[in-house]
Amino acid sequence: MKKRLIVAAVGIPLLLLILFAAPEWATSAMCALLAAVASYELMHAVGDEQWELLPAMPVLAAAMTGALGTRELGVAPLWLLIGVFAIVLYAFITAIVTHGRERQLGFATLAAGVISATLLPAGFASLALLRYASPALAITPLVGAFMSDTGAFFAGRALGKHKLCPYVSPNKTVEGSVGGFIGSVLGMAVWHLAVNAAISMDIGWAMVIVLGLVGSALGQIGDLSFSVIKREFGIKDYGAIFPGHGGVLDRFDSVLFVSPAYYLILTAVLA
Repeated sequence: MKKRLIVAAVGIPLLLLILFAAPEWATSAMCALLAAVASYELMHAVGDEQWELLPAMPVLAAAMTGALGTRELGVAPLWLLIGVFAIVLYAFITAIVTHGRERQLGFATLAAGVISATLLPAGFASLALLRYASPALAITPLVGAFMSDTGAFFAGRALGKHKLCPYVSPNKTVEGSVGGFIGSVLGMAVWHLAVNAAISMDIGWAMVIVLGLVGSALGQIGDLSFSVIKREFGIKDYGAIFPGHGGVLDRFDSVLFVSPAYYLILTAVLA
């Protein structure tokens, strides 16, 4: 717990500094770096040393995040489709070339590589795109996801009796899940009051509740989704870059699911 608190005490102010005080491109750069690390973590978790057969995937993950999440680049959808196709080709050509050799690329690692360089960047890039809209909006996925985690943790410890998904995450309970929804809604309510007072941005209380519920639902699904992978491949954490928290995927698994949804909802509401 001490390590977790120290990392939070350092990491949260640094994150807020980048989102609020640094130029917009700094958020895109941060997200690209996180995507590269997350790409490596996922491939290493699934394929152990097989990830070395796809050494370009973390770089491609960073590039895709930058292309999607940097508004000034103005990358056309056609080029993004070409990029995705190139990533798939790279993975399958590697599988063809190495098949039958002592070190061959298995399909699990291939799939992890493709996901890490396409779907993970979509999640991180959504966070960067929200920053271009407003720093206040950029923190909404973090509030929705992290407050859900916090609510679930405390509710689960205090009231948890009924297991939610025992084979995926033995410590999660139904009571904790309900606490996650409450925590996310309360977090979004505090965010709404603070932002409305600071910059007069009023998205309405109905939308606050929607964001809280959606954030908790998708955050919990994201958490459980990456837990399934950990259970299948017998690992405790994806990495150790954040002491007490694990790797990038351990810390941002819920955010990766929440960010795209919030980007779509908020841009539609504020358009």
